[in-house]
Amino acid sequence: MTLIKEYNLIENKKAIFWLNMASIPLFIFFLILFIMYTYIFLENKDYSFSLNNGSFIGFILFFLLYFLLIVFHELIHGLFFKVFKKDRKVKFGFKNGFAYATSPHSFYSKGKFIWICLTPFTFITLILLSAVSLGFIPVNLFVNMASLHAAACVGDFYWVFLLSRHPGNILVEDTEQGMTVYLNN
Repeated sequence: MTLIKEYNLIENKKAIFWLNMASIPLFIFFLILFIMYTYIFLENKDYSFSLNNGSFIGFILFFLLYFLLIVFHELIHGLFFKVFKKDRKVKFGFKNGFAYATSPHSFYSKGKFIWICLTPFTFITLILLSAVSLGFIPVNLFVNMASLHAAACVGDFYWVFLLSRHPGNILVEDTEQGMTVYLNN
């Protein structure tokens, strides 16, 4: 193996700042996308941006649900770390404004690491789409929760973007600070 690049996201305040900034247009993009989904497929024309449903308790419940969604998101990462490397430990944490799951010193192919990165976004979005489509959750809750979650996936999207810039047969080492990319020769 030949070292190509080390990415230390956890301690890179500049990258964290720009990822947080990138989450704002990402939120707006997904907000519009999910509003359009409810408008076209559910024929809902009554969306209004409200995180609290008009009450303080509604506000607290929304953020409690969102916190649980983030925990579920990280558990999905952890599950897929284990799916691809059963014998490796998985750690969970929160640092510099990011919740994270990691399997330190574990090596994954580029494809497997992309799966690990994108599976929580995909699963949670599909679950929320199904829930609103079947009438289990209100449209406003769906749009707000799905948009916030998608924007919070900015770090996962960033990893995929970085990996897409490395062609060829590479291995990705998951580290507690980020990832290290190696040429698999």
